[in-house]
Parts: sequence; structure tokens; C-alpha cells
Amino acid sequence: MTEPGLRLPPIEDIDVEDLAALPRGYRYELHHGNLVVMTPTTFWHKRVARRLMLVLFAAGLDVLQDCGVKGVRPRDLRLPDLGVLVQPAPEDPAEYSYLPPSAYSLVIEIVSKNSPNGEFVAKRLWYAEHGIPEYWIVEETPEGSKDDGVITIMRLDEDDDKPDHVVERSLLVSELEAEYRRG
Repeated sequence: MTEPGLRLPPIEDIDVEDLAALPRGYRYELHHGNLVVMTPTTFWHKRVARRLMLVLFAAGLDVLQDCGVKGVRPRDLRLPDLGVLVQPAPEDPAEYSYLPPSAYSLVIEIVSKNSPNGEFVAKRLWYAEHGIPEYWIVEETPEGSKDDGVITIMRLDEDDDKPDHVVERSLLVSELEAEYRRG
């Protein structure tokens, strides 16, 4: 008999504060109290995250990786790949694992083709309901380029009964880099 690779404590009524007690080396989210364990990312995913982080940092933005966004309920937490803090930051984030949604002006989810985790609908709506002004989804190009990705840029629309992020435009990561270089 083999031993399981991941040992979790009994999970009942888990909330955001309990995540710190879970085994290290994994990424966790809470979706309305349901624990979601995310798989390690691909190297394509890591490279795209680095490229976007460098572009946003060069633009003078305070961008962080794997930043926690705590929902209004104690059993709700999302962990976007990148997050840009509002300026000035509402508090010094150095001591925190997660911040309230109001601390973010932009969150970015990078989707590997084999591991979508609700980024296109559930997370988009969750970020909108929590008032985050801008949401980007990055996915592989249709031809499967190992060096690029397609960014869908969405902005918060609060005109309807239910807030949502609506598509503003799409472009390649390489095109975004070129735009920022041109200034």
C-alpha cells in the first residue's frame, strides 16, 4: 500500500485563517468554503507571468505574484497569478498573505490549456462582484506558441443589476510588451 503524497487535516468549516496550517508547497483557494488545491504551473505559465510582471513593474505598478484576494465571507479566497495594488497601497502588504479586493486595481489569471479552473466565468464574476476594476485572462495562442500568449483585457461594468467584467480588447503578450516599450 502506498502512502498519499498530500496529507490534509480533517476539513470541516475551513476558512481563510485555516489555510496557513495546510501543507506548504501547494496553492490553495477557497470557493464558498470549498478547498481547491491547484496543480503546479507549467513553464509556459511561469514565463508568461514573469514577462507580464516585468512589463507592469516597468510601468511603475506595484505588481505581486500569487497574491491572495480575501472575499467578504471568511470562507472565500482567490489566488490570482498576478495582482496590481492600488496606489497608494491601503496598507503595507509585507506582513499579509492576502488583502481585501479593494487593495487591487487589476488581477491576472494565466490559464494553461490543461488546467482551467473557472477563470473564464466563475472567477471573472467573483472578481467583478468584489469590485476589482480590471481583470485579465491570459491563455495559450491558438497555434500553441511556446513564447507567447493571448491576453483578454476586461474592465468592470457595474451598469447592470449584477457587476461583470466586459472585454475591452485582446492582444498578444508580445504586443503588450511592444506597446510599453514605445511608451
